[in-house]
Amino acid sequence: MTKFRVGRTIISGICLILAGLFIWGLVAGEEWRFWAIAAPVIVGFSVVLGIGFSIGRLMASTKIAQAPDKPPEE
Repeated sequence: MTKFRVGRTIISGICLILAGLFIWGLVAGEEWRFWAIAAPVIVGFSVVLGIGFSIGRLMASTKIAQAPDKPPEE
């Protein structure tokens, strides 16, 4: 098996486990239902904030190139 196949298999397994935990959390009881909804929202919001931070940092650190000076026209 190549490295990519192993990685895909691991990612698929993790996704199946997380989906099972999510469904279990929804049906397990009232105390788990809150966290079954809150945990994915917290993770998703953190990912969006991280992407926004990355874009902002990239924009702040990018130097603006000035147009070359044109020779004076005669």
